[in-house]
Amino acid sequence: MPAAATMTLTLAQPRASVAAGIGFACLGFALYTCMDTAVKWVSAGFPLYQVIFFNSAFGLLPMLAYAQLTGGVGQMRTRRLWLHATRSAMGLAGSFTCFHAYAELPIADVYAVLFCAPLLITALSVPILGESVGWRRWTAVGVGFIGVMVMLRPGAGMANPAVLGALFSAVVNAVGFLLLRRFIANENRISFGFYANATTAIVTGLMMLAFGGVMPALHDLLAIAIGGVLGGTAYLFVTNAYRQAPAAVVAPFQYSQMIWGVVSGYLLWRDVPDPTMLIGCGIVIASGLYILHRETVRQAPVTQGAAPAATVASVPSPIRTSPDRAPG
Repeated sequence: MPAAATMTLTLAQPRASVAAGIGFACLGFALYTCMDTAVKWVSAGFPLYQVIFFNSAFGLLPMLAYAQLTGGVGQMRTRRLWLHATRSAMGLAGSFTCFHAYAELPIADVYAVLFCAPLLITALSVPILGESVGWRRWTAVGVGFIGVMVMLRPGAGMANPAVLGALFSAVVNAVGFLLLRRFIANENRISFGFYANATTAIVTGLMMLAFGGVMPALHDLLAIAIGGVLGGTAYLFVTNAYRQAPAAVVAPFQYSQMIWGVVSGYLLWRDVPDPTMLIGCGIVIASGLYILHRETVRQAPVTQGAAPAATVASVPSPIRTSPDRAPG
């Protein structure tokens, strides 16, 4: 990060606040992996819409509690219902494809594909937001997609429905994130998670009434309930991380999920990451970090006292894949 940008960010946010933001980020992204692990754990025994229902419904609890403690649930009222409806619809579709990927693939493999979301955000910001993307970021996007192709290995069997589902989830989350970035200035951040989870819970609840479900055993119900609560709590931690620390500081910690994904996959399912997948993931991560660096340089204020503009990572990361989750 350039010295000028660093100086401005330091002036705007004390060191203790930055440290708190980093702590919130590390804990939030770790909790997201706990939620994803719970989803994978119960997916084999239940219809996908039932897993998504319980995950979304229990994820609402910490959001409602936090809203009540910080000013009341009335703060989540919105005058942009169409925005929440659009993001919720995309999030619902992305949840189905991504949760299917969790059920079929190692968690770390799913994360590797989802990490391409920052690349998609940069590319799609041109048609959606009318932004100008310089040659450096376009080059990083191109290199990143080479990494995606390394992971997918066309013709080698990796481009299966589960992998493509994770890629689709990254696309819809990127589009939803760009909509959020455009309108977040006049909305309560918690409302985005609340409306997305509430919509998903209602739709999947109706699907359970229409198509039936499976009565969960107590241990399965506890697993998915705890996973949902942890997912909702993770959203709050990550959101507050971006309030406490500069986006350029917080955003790279989203990649710590790969560590937790590898650890949980090995401990519970003895999954060992494929070397080619790790190489491709490394290329994607490096490209994403460079895009973040260029975005920080581009948005750096000219004067020492100016407030830094919102960067691509100024709201919770778009690699998140639960109905609320938007990382980047």
